[in-house]
Amino acid sequence: MATCILCAETGAFRPRGEKDGYGIEECPSCGLVQLVPTPTADVLRALYEGDSYFEGGAGTGYSEYEDQEQEYLATFREDVRRIREFVPSGRILEVGCGYGYFLQCALDAGFDAYGIDLSPAAVKWAATRHPGRVFCGLLEEVPEIQDQKYDVIFGSHLIEHLTEPSEFLREASRLLRPGGLVVMVTPNIKSLLARVSGSRWVSFKIPEHVSYYDPATITTLLNRSGYTVRAVDSAYQYYALPFVSRRVRELLHPVSRLVPPVERLRFLRDRKIRVTSGSMRVLAAYNGE
Repeated sequence: MATCILCAETGAFRPRGEKDGYGIEECPSCGLVQLVPTPTADVLRALYEGDSYFEGGAGTGYSEYEDQEQEYLATFREDVRRIREFVPSGRILEVGCGYGYFLQCALDAGFDAYGIDLSPAAVKWAATRHPGRVFCGLLEEVPEIQDQKYDVIFGSHLIEHLTEPSEFLREASRLLRPGGLVVMVTPNIKSLLARVSGSRWVSFKIPEHVSYYDPATITTLLNRSGYTVRAVDSAYQYYALPFVSRRVRELLHPVSRLVPPVERLRFLRDRKIRVTSGSMRVLAAYNGE
């Protein structure tokens, strides 16, 4: 028997697939797709606090994270530009800041930016570049941020990791100024890439991605938590061409030989391209005072 992370409905869910010992199932009441059974908090926290999460694990964590700094900076500049259309300046808190790439972009744009992460190794790395701005722990745990108020709380590929997303949004609202924004980037289970990729979708990262939203379910989550959705955009990422080529071959296996190795050409080796990962960017304003 499963319990929905979004609406708390219990019972038999609709099977959507299976991977690495977990069912990928859809709640018949609200439509959220999630893992069954739900991974425990201890299992998930062990993943993020391990030294290898940002060093390229198999199936979990981030592959080539440090080597892709320039690509992440280009990606996060787009997020910052979009945020500035709603909040031109102010204080930003990033939850799940990793090595601080988004923080760098926000600081460059004139924001007063801070970050937290569960990975001690990532926090140490980011704090070296941004001393006094990066802290280790959960949103409700970090003492340095508890008495602060933020204009924006940003989480890139965060909400899909949370087994209690409503509680996270309540904690976020406590730290937001009136009318402040929560901005999230998360996989969209109804994106074209997700539908085309099927079980090989890059965002099926088990067990760290415990839920898979679409524009309707993420809006339901935010509305129930006291927010009003201001915009839902397709989110894009920048990658080096060789990285994209490898991912395409993985997706097309066993017919991957049909993809020509164009990245071997010298003038294309360092080419960076903007691609979709089947994710969405959601901007929502908190309704409280």
